[in-house]
Amino acid sequence: MENYQDFMTRENTGKKIRRQDDILDYKITPEKSDEEKIIKELGKLVSAGKRRAFLIVIVAISFTGFNAWRLSKRPPVYEGKFQILVEPVTLSENKLLRVVTQTLGDTTFGTNEGLDYESQIRVLQSPKIILPIIERIQEVYPQLTPAHITRELSTKRIMEGAEGTKIIEVSFRNRNPELVKFILETVAEGYLKYSLEERQTTIRQGMNYIKDQIPVQQADVDRLQGDLESLRQRYDLINPVVEGGYLSVQAQRIGPQLVEIQSLLAERESQYATLQNLFERGNYVSILSKEAATYTFLIRDISIIDTEISAALTKYREESDTIQDLRQQKQELNLRARREALTILEKVASEVQGIQDRKELVLQDQMRYEQRLRQYPTMARQYADLEQQLQVATDSLNSLLTKRNNLQVDAAQQEIPWQIIAPPGTPSTSTTPRKTYILLAIVGLVLGLIAAFFAEIINNVFHDADDIEEETRLPILGMIPIAKELKRGTQKRKTLAPLALAGTGQRKGLDLIGESQYRQSSYISSPLLEAFRSLYTNIRLLSIHKPIHSLVIGGAIPNVGKSTIAIHLAKTAATIGQRILIVDADLRSPKIHTKLDLPNLRGLSDAISTDISLNEVIQRLPNEDNLFVLTAGSLPSDPIKLLSSKKMHSLMEQFQDFFDLVIYDTPPLMGLADGSILAAQTDGFVMVVKIDKTERSVVVKALDGLKISGASVLGIVANGSER
Repeated sequence: MENYQDFMTRENTGKKIRRQDDILDYKITPEKSDEEKIIKELGKLVSAGKRRAFLIVIVAISFTGFNAWRLSKRPPVYEGKFQILVEPVTLSENKLLRVVTQTLGDTTFGTNEGLDYESQIRVLQSPKIILPIIERIQEVYPQLTPAHITRELSTKRIMEGAEGTKIIEVSFRNRNPELVKFILETVAEGYLKYSLEERQTTIRQGMNYIKDQIPVQQADVDRLQGDLESLRQRYDLINPVVEGGYLSVQAQRIGPQLVEIQSLLAERESQYATLQNLFERGNYVSILSKEAATYTFLIRDISIIDTEISAALTKYREESDTIQDLRQQKQELNLRARREALTILEKVASEVQGIQDRKELVLQDQMRYEQRLRQYPTMARQYADLEQQLQVATDSLNSLLTKRNNLQVDAAQQEIPWQIIAPPGTPSTSTTPRKTYILLAIVGLVLGLIAAFFAEIINNVFHDADDIEEETRLPILGMIPIAKELKRGTQKRKTLAPLALAGTGQRKGLDLIGESQYRQSSYISSPLLEAFRSLYTNIRLLSIHKPIHSLVIGGAIPNVGKSTIAIHLAKTAATIGQRILIVDADLRSPKIHTKLDLPNLRGLSDAISTDISLNEVIQRLPNEDNLFVLTAGSLPSDPIKLLSSKKMHSLMEQFQDFFDLVIYDTPPLMGLADGSILAAQTDGFVMVVKIDKTERSVVVKALDGLKISGASVLGIVANGSER
């Protein structure tokens, strides 16, 4: 065995036992949306239903079967019925009724499409109709109460197809067949009497209503005609449609006309400004040249005199008579040119003024039409409203006149009573309706669900990993599936197939529980192996910068599989080349040596209480280079004293310096402080929770205890998961 004396005396300058703040905080998942919460709750209900399906079925079958048996033992009940035709079958017979109901708008007797059967049945069941009938029944059967009769008396419309028939069926149930027949005969007689009286009353009401409404409608027609005429006069309007078209055409014509006038005005104003500028500078010839055809000779004379003056100046002096005569002639021509230029200027100014006047007239027309266009929608709406109201009032008046004529013509046909088409016969025994059994089945199912609900409350354990994560708010580091191989190996086998280290190609002699999972291969895959690989990976990823070197694996209660998980986690880590030490810190009921088939003559308790060398207590598994075990050793009288000692703390530091990962297996947390003491001295605590075995309250209390001790809880391992 390798010499371990070097790390017994080595200074603790390497790895240090890390505290809670070195571990990455578990990030609480973001708040879920309402839709996700609803889906999650529905998923929980479905899962609970699957778990309690047997209980639900038993309760539902028991309740339904028992009550169905009770119904079968009851005395026979007799049922009788009769059918009554409440509407005429032919259109000619139905004509008068339709006229009356349309006139009164009476929902009791139907709409334009026929009888309102829901309302009619309610009327037949009303106290006004049914109480007189009950009084006649009580004359023969005084012991019957109104509540008993109305409870067993059923009135419904016979439905055949989507629209249904014009027949109402009345039925009554009782254990006395003679009573059934008598009540149905009395009810049929009362309904026929009611139908005749009601129709006579309806026709009279219709005649009076029409007589009162005709003057009112005539007054409305006259008033609306007057309002329409007043609107035409106020707006000087004959037809709104014609008026709208005329205003639209005028508005379209004025726009281009105004643009043309503005363009011409700008042109004339520019021309006037140019001529005025030439006039002020005395350039009359340029002004005259604008109308060269009229002033050709004057322009020519001015040009000639200018030429003669220029020629004379070459021969004579300015003071000479010749030059003075020529100057005099030019002055006379300039005066004449000035007068003509002023005439042209005044003419252009007159044109500008005329164009401006035209512009003002067009703008006034534009404002007038725009004002009428703004008023047009209001005027047209008022006109249309009045015209529509007048049309409605006229139609209503014509309708009343037509109905009055129809009532007068058909008054002789006012008696249209209902007809009994299937009179009350001999009552027959009635069977329990199918809907009763369906209702019993539904109630039984509801009771089964209630029983399942209370069973879930009583058996308050974790059912899946999601339950654990939601309750503890801690990450699920791993989900260990149910493995039958583990159970068989624990009960029947001690020495199993040796472990094949990944990539070595050699078989090593390591006897582990469930070791038949591992085959000689470069990579072995199974649900169990993948679960432990995932667990180890998740633990490593908890702190990337400062890897976890020591951890405690424990549970809130016994028998949750913590020792088995510790062994498989250690083997998984050793397989990838990590130096792993398993420390059996359960000094009350150690199991590691039993599961690994190792001797437990000396172990952790001996290393703490004596000066024995670690070489003598740490064991390397046969033919395994990276997996080491420190068994519990002899059982002490006070495990807490040993685990909380300075010697134990020193040993934990030495373990962490020498090994890549140290895994401590501890006793259950509930009622014992062993696990909390060790967890506070390591990088963290991994809680093992057994699915469908561990109660929620126990886990919560255990986590609270760890929190008080200052231990860092890395996460949860869900043992026995089905997924």
